[in-house]
Amino acid sequence: MNRAYQLTPLQEASPGMVLGEVLRDEKGNVLLAQGVVLTEGMLASLARHGVEILPILVASPAAPPIDAARVQERLDHVFRKHERGSNDDWATTILRQYIEDFRLQREVQR
Repeated sequence: MNRAYQLTPLQEASPGMVLGEVLRDEKGNVLLAQGVVLTEGMLASLARHGVEILPILVASPAAPPIDAARVQERLDHVFRKHERGSNDDWATTILRQYIEDFRLQREVQR
């Protein structure tokens, strides 16, 4: 797990939050592993251990949706010397198809 986290005071933490890093006590002993989903009991136990700050995982923003029309427009520009659907240059046709599949995140058909 290599995602961003923010340091959150224990009082602001709530059950369901996820640890972004391994949590250790002042002696270096592991209290909780990275990626653990916090529960009410865990939060109470951490307070007893004197933990004040938690590395809470920050939700990453969702990827923007793919605009298929914009992808096609861009490919039409890049391959402007080769008409779409034209079979006169098989290598360019295959290259365009692979790029189109990649950009539209489609499975490659072989």
